[in-house]
Order: sequence, then C-alpha cells, then structure tokens
Amino acid sequence: MINSHAHLDFDNMEIVAENAVAIVPSIGKQNWIDVQMYPYFALGIHPWMVESHSQDDLDYLEYLIKCNNPVAIGECGLDYLKDINKDIQLHVFKFQLELADRYSLPIIIHSVKATEDVLFLLKQYPQTKGEIHGFSGSESQAQQLTNLGFYLGFGLQILNQKSTKIRQIVKNCPLEFILIETDDHQNPNDLQRVAEEISKLKEIPIDTVITQCDNNAISLFNLK
Repeated sequence: MINSHAHLDFDNMEIVAENAVAIVPSIGKQNWIDVQMYPYFALGIHPWMVESHSQDDLDYLEYLIKCNNPVAIGECGLDYLKDINKDIQLHVFKFQLELADRYSLPIIIHSVKATEDVLFLLKQYPQTKGEIHGFSGSESQAQQLTNLGFYLGFGLQILNQKSTKIRQIVKNCPLEFILIETDDHQNPNDLQRVAEEISKLKEIPIDTVITQCDNNAISLFNLK
C-alpha cells in the first residue's frame, strides 16, 4: 500500500512496516537533505516556511532537483489561514510551479482557504499534474481539480464523522483520482484505516480501494 504523503523524517514518527511505500515530502531547506534518505522523496518549500527562504535558497532548490531525482516538487502551495505574507507565498509557489513544469515533475500542493487561487495558477500550467494533499476544498473545487488531472489526497480526517463535507467528497470523487496519506500523523501504518474508511464510504471492497489508489500513486509519481 502506497502512502502518498508521509513526513517520515519528523521527530517521534513510528517505524513504518517493512513493505510500506511512502512519498516523503520536504517542507524547506531544513529537511531537503533528510528526506533524501528515503527511496521516494519530494523537494520543495511549504507555505508556512516561505518567509525564511531567500532567492538563493530557491536557486539551491532548483540545483537539488536537477541533481537528486526527486519524484515530485513539494510540499508547496498556499495557506491563507496563516498570517504569512501572501505575496511571498504566491512568489514561492509560482517558482515551484515553474520548476515542476520545467523538469516535468508532479507537484504536491498544500492548499488551505486558497483553492481558488491554486486553481487559477494551475490553469496557467496545463502540462503540470500533481496532488492536492489533505484536500479541504468544496465539491465544486474537487471536480475542477480532477478535471485538470489532479489527484486529491485524503488522510485520517475522513474518519471523523463530523467531517461531513470531506466524507461526501470522498464518496462522490471517482476512485481514479484519490490518493491516501497520513501526512504528519504519528503512526504512518494507520494508512490502512484510511483505505478501510474509503471502502465503507464508497461501498466497494477494500482490495479495490488499495489497488486503485496504489496505481494512482504509481502513475502520478512514476514509481518503479
């Protein structure tokens, strides 16, 4: 089973099962080196970290991408819930969109209260595909993103019975556009619980969920 977004390098993370496969995204220069110890990693700058990165850091990010074969750009994006300069967020996100386009890599996007701006920007890069991880937008936005060829990542938030909007989106979203993840949850092996919940919501066998979500991740990230 493939975990499309797991911060395995974070402190206090539990050990993953030996047969587990995960995409390990970076959040900025502080862990660009650390994530490279994993077979499948992504390099990028999280929107929470943009104010601590200079243009030299952006240039160094491009150098690392050219030299170290990440499977994706990210984690990057926009977060308008946080009190972080929007102009800087937009500048750094656009830079990473350009990297994804230039190096033909998928992009892993963090989007909170910013999905309309993310959609607007993605339409400027029609060749670029990727994942909106921890999707939290609306049903309409979900449809627009999948129409652009983007996958939607869902994690343990769908187990919360009060998360009615997201649970309904999972139920309605074609399985061909769903990825499963644990993000910064302490136990990445709880990915099984996410797959089980999708199986219940969609009323389909769990083996079908796992096989399709794995194939989605293999296709998006060009996994071998």
